[in-house]
Parts: sequence; structure tokens; C-alpha cells
Amino acid sequence: MMIKIANVQFGYAAKQVLNDISLSIERGSFCGIVGPNGSGKTTLLNAITGQLKFASGSIKIKGRDISSYRIEELARHIAIVPQNMDIRFPYTCLEIVSMGRTPFKSRLQGLTSEDLDVVENAMKLTDTLDFAGRLVTELSGGERQRVIFAKALAQQPELLFLDESFSNMDIYYSIKCLNLLKKLCASQGLTVVSIIHDLNLASTFCSEVAVLKQGKLVKYGQAPAVLAPELIQEVFNIKVVRAGETGLAVLSEL
Repeated sequence: MMIKIANVQFGYAAKQVLNDISLSIERGSFCGIVGPNGSGKTTLLNAITGQLKFASGSIKIKGRDISSYRIEELARHIAIVPQNMDIRFPYTCLEIVSMGRTPFKSRLQGLTSEDLDVVENAMKLTDTLDFAGRLVTELSGGERQRVIFAKALAQQPELLFLDESFSNMDIYYSIKCLNLLKKLCASQGLTVVSIIHDLNLASTFCSEVAVLKQGKLVKYGQAPAVLAPELIQEVFNIKVVRAGETGLAVLSEL
């Protein structure tokens, strides 16, 4: 079991954000987290990755409580691709992606030839190798997100967390990156947990889906069974106009 979440609760002052969340994610899964705005998706992701101290319950990564990991130790197991990363210093794209090797180096240790091979491969996989010498501050939002994605892959994580990380990309690169993740789950046992707003993409690429609403887990399981028209109507207040074997197809408001 890669991730085990049991009875997690979290709130800000009088507002309860997560209410008794429990679910388990197996190695090699591609788990999508979906739900309306304000349902607790990012809060849950931040709790799983150790960025947020939850009030009660437990979260275990590879059988160990998340609180038992030192930050640098956790970074050798997980990588995070945020929705937006504010980078103001004019690093080159190669320098940014190379930062993915930092958890495996001592403070004064430089990159080895093996590290550089990992970095180059990550940039090839994300079609960012042509950006290597360019400043990250000169890139478009979608191009920058691909560089951050490459940095995460260069970290060679066992667990990869994404917070709507492809929202700035055009549809071509969104699909390309999701296909890559699905292949890495199957071929290398990578475990992916991703917040996704597009239900069609979640239905197509995720093996499992967790649906949140008002801080509660409405349903969790295999994507086709979870993303049924009836549940979508209940949670999102939208109607599935046409459903097929490969996905939800067309949605409209009620």
C-alpha cells in the first residue's frame, strides 16, 4: 500500500474543510481527485504530502506515518507539481530541471553524469529539451509547467502529486503528459495522485477516482464505476448528455 488515509479531519477556525476522509491508494495507481470548487481537494493533497498538519486521523506513506519523515527524506520518495510555481529568478530551464536531483545530493556535491542523463531524459519525455538554455522567466505558462513537470520526473519519485498541473497547457500537451503518466504507472509502478477538474480527462486516464463534496468523500473506486451520470449530477449539478465506453463525452448544466 503506497498511501493509506484514515479518518483525516481538518478545519480552519470554525470551518471544517476535511471531514473523516479515509481511502487507500495502491502502488502503480493513477488516482484522480475531483469535486466542486471548495470541496477540499487541495487541502487533502497538502495533507497527504506533509505540507499541512491535519487535526486528527492518520496518513501513511509506504507504511510509515507522514509525520515520521524528515523533509529531505520525503523528497526522495515524492515529487509535487503545483498548479502554478512563481519563479522570479532567471534560471535556465536546464537548471530548473536539474533541481530535481537535489534530494539525492549533499550540499556541495555537483551533478554526476548519471544525474545529467536523468535530467536529459526527463526533458526529452516532456518535450522541453529545446528549452534547456532558455530562461524559465521567458517561457509561456504552459511551457513553464512542462519544465516543472520535467523537474518532478527528474526526481524519479515513487509518488507524484499534481494540483491541476496541466491547466495552463494546451490540449495537445495536456493529453501528452497524461498519457506519459499513465505509461509510467504501468511500466515503472509510479503512483500518481492528481487533482483534475475535467471529468472527461479523469474518466479517460485515471484508474481510480476520489470524489469530494463539502469536505466529505462521496465515493472512491475505479473511475468508470465512480463517474456514473447519477453521481455527477448529484455532486456537480450537471447532466451527462451522452456517455460512451471511453468516457463521459458531453456535459450540460441542469
